[in-house]
Amino acid sequence: MATPHQVQVGSLQYTVVDDCTTTYWAIITGAVGDEILGEFYAPDFTVETGRPDLPSKTTAKGLFAVTGYPDQSFPNHGSITYPPLTLQFKAPGFREFTLLVPMPAGAPFPIAITPSPQLRRLPVRIQGRVVNDLTRAPIPNAVVLSVDDPLTPPLVHTMALRTPLYFDHLNTTAVQLVNLAAAGGANLSADVAAGDQVLNLSTLAGLSIGALVRLSSAAGVSVEYGVVVSLSPGVPNQAFLSNRLNRSYAMAATTVQFFNPTPVGGIANLVADANAGDAVLVANQLLSGTTLVVDTGSMAEYHESGALTDGDGYYGLDGMGRVQKVFLQASQGALQQTVGLFIEYDNAINVVDLRLS
Repeated sequence: MATPHQVQVGSLQYTVVDDCTTTYWAIITGAVGDEILGEFYAPDFTVETGRPDLPSKTTAKGLFAVTGYPDQSFPNHGSITYPPLTLQFKAPGFREFTLLVPMPAGAPFPIAITPSPQLRRLPVRIQGRVVNDLTRAPIPNAVVLSVDDPLTPPLVHTMALRTPLYFDHLNTTAVQLVNLAAAGGANLSADVAAGDQVLNLSTLAGLSIGALVRLSSAAGVSVEYGVVVSLSPGVPNQAFLSNRLNRSYAMAATTVQFFNPTPVGGIANLVADANAGDAVLVANQLLSGTTLVVDTGSMAEYHESGALTDGDGYYGLDGMGRVQKVFLQASQGALQQTVGLFIEYDNAINVVDLRLS
């Protein structure tokens, strides 16, 4: 490229480059995959850079290229290391994913992204009805759990929770069963809306920092726990929780109990990180029990295992994701059935009915 020089026109001065040649080409290239299914397909897949000089081209199968004029966007790339470029991947049915791409001095364009980012499917809901195989009568209070493949023992284990996680948790996070020592109870003095983090209670007697408040609907079909981080006695008596609740609870139809938790038994560790909103834990062992604690540190949260059917035999599991196939076992007393389900992530609701015999 020719050397720039100045041209004076009246009171204006222009910088001119004779015989200037610019090249528009790919600056970053790569492909994304589907974390669960491998092969990716999303017609509305996009990659955003946050810079108007760096648009992107994408295909429905996950190929992408960030394009532009390198001499304008990175004029001294040969000698200067620029700040990492932020790429934001978006596709319907997938969680948004952000990737920082280093821009080292002298690296030839295009910079290839390796390994390929794996986009994570949004979790879906599994629901259905549990009935008696002979009479077809609905079975209330049946427990529906995620269990291991009964024919082929898996290397990793899937545990379904009754409520989705409140926080993100890293790979290797500890998961453990807990014993709950009753510490009292109260009534709600105001309805609770999904997303609330403060409870208005009739009394705080028996409640302390670090204790649990359990909210449960009739028959325990919906159960949530909150860890108490502070208390405000008065009118109303308020308990502040470390987490925002997933569901709404009406004063007249909610049982409120206080517990002091104690972890018991062996520790399982996550073998894949978990996102807030997930209700599936992928761990190195399957824990068989009722109540679990995920992370025993400052981000501890408590959940019931599996689902419970209502008076008409219906159950629901929200936040189901991270795995391609899940085995559901429904049981009540001596009645039991286990079925395998390939989760259809293109359907927001997967229906699985179980017939116990």
